[in-house]
Amino acid sequence: MNLPEKNLYQQIHPARLITDWTTGLYACYMVWNQEIIPAVILAFIPSLIVSLVIVKFGDLEKTKNSAFGKYYKRTYNRTVDLVRFAGFVIMAGGSWSHSFPTIGVGLAVIIGTWTYGLFTPKQ
Repeated sequence: MNLPEKNLYQQIHPARLITDWTTGLYACYMVWNQEIIPAVILAFIPSLIVSLVIVKFGDLEKTKNSAFGKYYKRTYNRTVDLVRFAGFVIMAGGSWSHSFPTIGVGLAVIIGTWTYGLFTPKQ
């Protein structure tokens, strides 16, 4: 598997997903408490480390050949990545302003980027 493929499939490795979701939610909690620098560190550094370890040592063939891997390859692009990140920024903004509706909108954007392929025709 080449590096671009590894970079694609490491994003849906269970360790990466668990890291992203747990650190992202806790980072929003920290933003809620106005702890910005620790929140930024927590939101990005663990995911970066996990990504590097998965790309270097992980066997991603099983992930690539799974139904989720095929779905992700079909639906992923840089725009989706940017929209997903925008959803996290919206959640962080909602956390800063203590607005549950805004947090919900950000979460809906993130969930939408993961599921929109279920509602579009396969090509």
